[in-house]
Amino acid sequence: MDIPPVHPSDNSDRSTAGDLGKSVQLWFVTSVIGLFILGLFCTLKIAADLFLPIVLASFLGFLLTPVTRWLKKMGFSPFWAPLLGTLGFLIVLLCLFVALCASLARFEPEFPSYVDHVQTRLAPILQAIQKSSPAIRRLGDWMNPDNIPQVSISGPSFIERILTSAPNCLAILIVVHVLAFFFLLYGSRLQKRLVEMIPGLPEKQNVVEIASQIEQTASRYFSSVTLINASVGLSVWILVGLLGLPHPLLWGVAAFLLHYIPFVGATGGILAMLLVSLIHFESVWYALLPPLAYVFCAMIEGNLATPIVLGRWLTLNPIAIILTFLIWSYLWGVVGTLLAVPILATFKIFCDRIEPLKRLGSFLGQP
Repeated sequence: MDIPPVHPSDNSDRSTAGDLGKSVQLWFVTSVIGLFILGLFCTLKIAADLFLPIVLASFLGFLLTPVTRWLKKMGFSPFWAPLLGTLGFLIVLLCLFVALCASLARFEPEFPSYVDHVQTRLAPILQAIQKSSPAIRRLGDWMNPDNIPQVSISGPSFIERILTSAPNCLAILIVVHVLAFFFLLYGSRLQKRLVEMIPGLPEKQNVVEIASQIEQTASRYFSSVTLINASVGLSVWILVGLLGLPHPLLWGVAAFLLHYIPFVGATGGILAMLLVSLIHFESVWYALLPPLAYVFCAMIEGNLATPIVLGRWLTLNPIAIILTFLIWSYLWGVVGTLLAVPILATFKIFCDRIEPLKRLGSFLGQP
C-alpha cells in the first residue's frame, strides 16, 4: 500500500490554521477580561454605598492588626483585643472630629474677610496691568473692592450642616468599625475554612503562606504610612501654631490627609498655606515661614522617614498612581482619591505574592 506524499502546502495550511486559532483564543480571553474589568468598575460605581464601607473596614482591619496582636500579647482574650482596638480607634476619631468641627466653626465667619484681603491686595496689581487687554481690565474691575456687590445669602450655618449630616456619617463610621471588628475577630477562622476547601496538601500550604504574607505586608504598609502621615500632621500642627498662623489644627489634619495623595497632596497644602499666610501676616518674609515649615516636614517625610521605614520593598510607579487617582476619584469621589494609593499598594502586594501576576506587580513598582 502506497503512502501518499505530504506536500509542504499542507503543513503551512495547518500552521496557519493553528496560528489563527491561537489569535482567536487570545482575542476571546482579552475580550472577556476587558468586559469583566468594565463590569467590575460599573458595579463599584453603582454600588458605592455598599462596597465603600467594606473596603474601609478591610483597610482599618489591616491598620489595627498590629494593635490587636500587641493586645493579645498583653494578655487580652481574642475577643477583647479587637474590640478594644476598634473602640479605641473610634473614640480617637470622634474626639478629633469634635475638635475639627469646633475649629471649622471658628473659621467659617473669618472666610469672607480672607476673600476681602485677597481682593484688596490684588486689586492694585490688576489695576496696573489692566490696560494690556480687555479681559484683564474686566478682571481688575471685578477685583476692585468698590465694585463688589453686597450679597446676603441666607442658609444653614456650618454647624447646622454638620449636625444635619452627622447621623449619616456616624452610622457609616459605626458600620465600618463593626465590620473591622469582625474581620479582626474571625479573619483567621475564615482563612482556615477557605484553606480546608482546597484539595491537596501542597496547595493548602501555598495558600496559607501567600495569605499570611499578604496580610503581614499590607498591615505593615498601612500602619507605617499612617504613623508617618500622623507624624507629619502633628509636626505641621505644632510648627504652624508656634508661628502664629490661625487654626493650626485644620492645617495639621489637612497635612495628615493630603499626604495620602502623593505629589499633588503636599503641593496643594503648601500653596494653600502660603496664600493664607500672605493674607494673615503683614510681613511677606514672615509669611513665608509657615509654608517653609510645611516644606521642611514634607522633605523629612519624603527623603528620610519613608525610605527608612518602607525602604524600596514597596515603591509604586508614578504613572500607575496617576491612573489610579483618576479611576478611583471618578468612582468614589474624594474618598476614592484618599483610598487610591492604599488600593494600588494592596493590589501590588497581592501581585508580588502570586506567581502568574509577578510581572504585573513589577510593572506597578518603581521603574
